[in-house]
Amino acid sequence: MIGGTFIPTQRRTGKADRRNYSAKHHHHGLHFVALTDERGRPTWISAARPHP
Repeated sequence: MIGGTFIPTQRRTGKADRRNYSAKHHHHGLHFVALTDERGRPTWISAARPHP
């Protein structure tokens, strides 16, 4: 199974601030994608990425 989640973070300063803001969630944060086996155990988790 594959899935993604948004993890809220504190607001950053400077130019990095805008790319971590999610208009959908109305909050700053990062996005992770995870891959699990058939029992739901994580087998792979992506690096943190700015929310698209």
